[in-house]
Amino acid sequence: MTADASRSSTDAQFAISVLRLAVLIEAGLAPAAAWRHVAEVEPRLRGAVVVAAALDDGESVSAALRRVAEGDAQDVAWASLAAAWSVATVSGAPLAAALRGFADSLRDRQAAARDIEVALAGPRATARIVQSLPAIAVVLGLLLGVDLVATVMHPVGAASIVSGVVLLIIARRWMHGLVRGAAAPPPTAGLALDLLAVGAAGGGPPEAAQRLVALELDRVGLSAAVDDDRTTALVRLSRRSGAPLGELARAEAREDRAVARADARAEAERLAVRLMLPLGACILPSFLALGVVPIVLGLISSTSSGL
Repeated sequence: MTADASRSSTDAQFAISVLRLAVLIEAGLAPAAAWRHVAEVEPRLRGAVVVAAALDDGESVSAALRRVAEGDAQDVAWASLAAAWSVATVSGAPLAAALRGFADSLRDRQAAARDIEVALAGPRATARIVQSLPAIAVVLGLLLGVDLVATVMHPVGAASIVSGVVLLIIARRWMHGLVRGAAAPPPTAGLALDLLAVGAAGGGPPEAAQRLVALELDRVGLSAAVDDDRTTALVRLSRRSGAPLGELARAEAREDRAVARADARAEAERLAVRLMLPLGACILPSFLALGVVPIVLGLISSTSSGL
């Protein structure tokens, strides 16, 4: 299983576990008991096991979730869940409903990530194929009987091989940077607005929900996800219009994820064109330097020795 496939599987398990928590809590189980049941059913989800063990030691759910997020290299999914749980608990929002909404946003982000992986499959395959061209050139030269030792000893041949290798290294780094730049939408897209909807469900003042979201996201290291101007504008709109803050925030969170998803897909499509730059500037010259030049030198050498 590839790293991407393994990560996707873990994310799917995480979303399912959050939904299970929501169902168990909605059925009347205490949060601590719900976590223990989830940990027993899904032992592969290490974070759930850690949370259940922390609860057995008397730790609160919020503190246990923050510990998992910190111990997992600030894993965004667990950090987001820690913030969502704290916001729901402090604001008095229905915990089961908050978890269901959080799970829906997780599945939306996972669907976006899968879409981007599909869009990137073609460009990544192109990058792997074109990077193999210089190696094919070397094999072709060997099949034609080129004496690589003699080629390396020749000043022109040595310079050609060195330049070909350098160009190949540059191309690989260039292509890797281009592919890495066309990634899935940020996992925090719409997160602050989702949590604002959770906080608003508690029935308290909108301003209090806004402050609570900013505080909890900062506590788990995701303060960059907060857009104070945006949340302030929503709070004012809710105050003046009488519209529910939760619905306003949830709608804009979905729109943020849709925009991020569309931007990432567009970037993936542009990647196929951008890959032509290292192909023309580095890969093809490397192919000539590693394949064509040694072959020509080998032919010249064999002709000269024959005379």
